Amino acid sequence: MESPVTDATPIVLVHGWAGSAEAWHPIVSRLRAKAPQPVVAARLPGSPGAPDGGTSTIPGAAAMLAETLRAQARPVLLVGHSMGAQVTLLAHAMEPDSVLGEVVIDPAYGASHTDHAGMTEWASRIETEGHAATHDFFASAAATMPPEAGNLLLADHSATHPAVIARYLRSEYLDSGAIGFLAGTRRAAARRTKPVLAIHSTELGASRERMLPAPPGSRVETWIGHGHFLHLESPDRFVETVGAWRRSLANPVVE
Repeated sequence: MESPVTDATPIVLVHGWAGSAEAWHPIVSRLRAKAPQPVVAARLPGSPGAPDGGTSTIPGAAAMLAETLRAQARPVLLVGHSMGAQVTLLAHAMEPDSVLGEVVIDPAYGASHTDHAGMTEWASRIETEGHAATHDFFASAAATMPPEAGNLLLADHSATHPAVIARYLRSEYLDSGAIGFLAGTRRAAARRTKPVLAIHSTELGASRERMLPAPPGSRVETWIGHGHFLHLESPDRFVETVGAWRRSLANPVVE
């Protein structure tokens, strides 16, 4: 049975590129069935269903998330997927007293700078071709998921304006101060102060994660055989993993 401390710890979920708060539905429903803690699925600027205002960039999304953290009654467990992990990383650094710990799912950071030209070309294609430039990426991911999650993924992609998709991609990797490439990720990660659980789908991603500065108590896991949306491919396993991590943060083992 979970302690009263962990039961009350809010969980804030941050979606990835061309995603929405609704994409977390399979996770939110399972978390709420496990324990009565508050669960907040953030709506990043420009995402489907998001209120007007805000800036559809990583810094803009991080500023919005920092406001959400300050509004919570107690420190939260931050959870970010892909692009959302860039947002949680920055918000964690901005509001350390509002964070109990962080979970990043196949984070879109730590990339090799040799990918710069490819990111530049892809952003330009999105700006000229619209959704056609990203269709294959999302369609192939949806094919690995349960139908409910895959349909949500494709609906979010279609509902996100291509200009928003391109702006976020540029702010992840190409804009001044972007943190998507390894050198920028290292600088940003050094500002985190609370433990981070990083779950990767590949050994390459996990090895790059281990190259980053990490607060004491942090851990890296690799879920081999999963795709980029591993939390939606195996939602029960993911919720169990998050629950165990949350309990470990609230009741740390003192050595």
